[in-house]
Amino acid sequence: MGTTKQGPRPAWRRGQILIPSLLVIPSLLLFVYLLFETTKISREKIRQQFAVDSAAFIQMVDYTNLLNRTAYVNGAFPYRIFKEAYECPGPDGDNEKIKKADGSGEVCGYDMLYEAGAIPKYSGDVKGGNPTPLDNVDRWSIAFDETARPEFKTNPTSAETKSLLYIITKKQGEETMIAFKTTAAGYYKFYAQVYALLGSVEDSQYTVFERLVENFNFFRKSYYLNANTQECVDNPMACGEQGLSTSGGFMSHRLNRDTKFLFHYVLKVNFWGRYETGNPFDPIGLGQGDPPMDMTSCPSCNPKGLFQLATVDSQELAKLGNPGLDVYQGWNAPSNYFNIDFNKLAKCSETQKPCVHALIATQCPNLQGNWPNSGINNCVWPNPTPKYQTRLYP
Repeated sequence: MGTTKQGPRPAWRRGQILIPSLLVIPSLLLFVYLLFETTKISREKIRQQFAVDSAAFIQMVDYTNLLNRTAYVNGAFPYRIFKEAYECPGPDGDNEKIKKADGSGEVCGYDMLYEAGAIPKYSGDVKGGNPTPLDNVDRWSIAFDETARPEFKTNPTSAETKSLLYIITKKQGEETMIAFKTTAAGYYKFYAQVYALLGSVEDSQYTVFERLVENFNFFRKSYYLNANTQECVDNPMACGEQGLSTSGGFMSHRLNRDTKFLFHYVLKVNFWGRYETGNPFDPIGLGQGDPPMDMTSCPSCNPKGLFQLATVDSQELAKLGNPGLDVYQGWNAPSNYFNIDFNKLAKCSETQKPCVHALIATQCPNLQGNWPNSGINNCVWPNPTPKYQTRLYP
């Protein structure tokens, strides 16, 4: 028997620690198992969330790129090209003005093309100056003359195919001394070349986008690499299928050509101008191309016509920006020590099993639709402003 300061210690007191140990140690072990299993599930959920966030962001970048590039083709490119080519006096001072028929002054070819509805112009354009830098401007108010091209005052609801466009009108031909065979014909050739090129660029951009979203491979590959689920390993082509097919998600909001993504064309182009008649009593005549230039049948022409604009359905733009597209991706919870089936207890209504969610959007400065003639999140046309950004919400 041991001793203490108070006296001898009974031998039977040595085993009293066994009783609480029988309760505390098993409880501690259960707590450790619970912590381990909880961490295992949490880790898998975090991995799935990261995989879906990354996949959704990468896929939405394709939409952002298409919208920004289309805005450039619609506005900034033709504005700068024709401004530099025909503004008077021009960058090198070699663009001559055209004399008025009544001798009252001169006009610039750049202004004539705009007034005819052939080209768009920036509202803040400085007459006779270089193209205005727009990098720091929130709204790029580039548009056609509303009187000449009323169909493009707002975002068209259907494809606009114009049967005939006069890039130099009869009224302009009557009021000026523009030469038919030289100046006016030169305007037509350059105009057709530029817009044929813009149309080819836009068509190529959309074709690339169409292939990227045909099976949403960027989403599938990103999710495959980051989640590495057994389902993806077994069938890579169907990886991330639930996330893509979610109601209100990527598959239900494709920008299909001719329905939600519209190309607008001109079938024929013509112009008026002055020409020498050979008649000494009436040496200068006024005439137009006969017949008009067919923009669907020349060797380098697009069978649909000469490109003018590409626009996106207003409702689709609004959805892409606010609230965005929903992605609900299901995943299988790992088994656990306690044999609790979390796949049944924590299932989402969208996937019928545990899921993670991402809300992905592409937004531009006109998110609220406050710009004149523009709808919600529309920076494609009018006011083509290539400042869409991809945003991910929890």
